[in-house]
Amino acid sequence: MLDEAEGTEWISRRAPQIRLPIERVGRTSATGIPYLAPEVQLFYKAKATREKDESDFDAVLPLLDMSQREWLAEALRAIAPDHSWRQRLQQVS
Repeated sequence: MLDEAEGTEWISRRAPQIRLPIERVGRTSATGIPYLAPEVQLFYKAKATREKDESDFDAVLPLLDMSQREWLAEALRAIAPDHSWRQRLQQVS
């Protein structure tokens, strides 16, 4: 799922203009389990959303900070400008 990298940046195969510093792509839980950053996981889920993906978005949205919301909104703009999540990302305070 991590696609490509250039230097210290992750690059999406779907849209090469979508990038993120590699250190922001992965996280590690308190117990040492690695996981994908929630905004990146939602980016992947946004391509063809299912009911489960909508539920995941609803659960994660309040936990995203402004930087994560902005990154996801811009990434969605590049692949799906009319995606319903974009407006919701901007409404959360």
